[in-house]
Amino acid sequence: MKRINENPPARHPDRPLDENGAPWWVAKVKPRQEKAIAADFISLDIEYYLPLFTKITRRKDNNKPRKSVLPLFPGYISFSASNPRLRDVLRTNRVVNIIEIRHQKRFVEELSQIYSALEHGIALEPLGEAYPEGTRVLVVSGPLRGIRGVIAKIHNNNKLVLSVEGLGMAALSVDQSQVKPDPVPA
Repeated sequence: MKRINENPPARHPDRPLDENGAPWWVAKVKPRQEKAIAADFISLDIEYYLPLFTKITRRKDNNKPRKSVLPLFPGYISFSASNPRLRDVLRTNRVVNIIEIRHQKRFVEELSQIYSALEHGIALEPLGEAYPEGTRVLVVSGPLRGIRGVIAKIHNNNKLVLSVEGLGMAALSVDQSQVKPDPVPA
């Protein structure tokens, strides 16, 4: 299938999520294939919803802003199709796995909340994985890249705690998408 130069619509067809005639599924797609499979779904006339958000980063060479339209749930796309159409989804060669949604009503209600927020212009962004208190993490991006710390709950907020042996500790906020579990044991 061809490479996508434009962003496909987040929803096809453009109607409320609960007005579908077939069950909802979630496709786990190959890396960076969410928009491409959305375009495939349009050509196959398969109903889908791919919530998107705009991420603004600064270029390192000239500090100009760069806008990227990215999937809110990277690696996944929700679609509505009957069982025979699942073969068409797999034939796109972009899908790793198809996940059956057992609680259709709850899934549609929760996805509809995302749809409604985005349709009303509310900015959403992925939070990444939430790590429980006490998890040792490594900052993998941003200005603090390479720093190791422990997640602690301070005043009802998760903070990254940095400590210096014999001196004490300091807490700072860091975006959850910038940390991963620390592969090096303490």
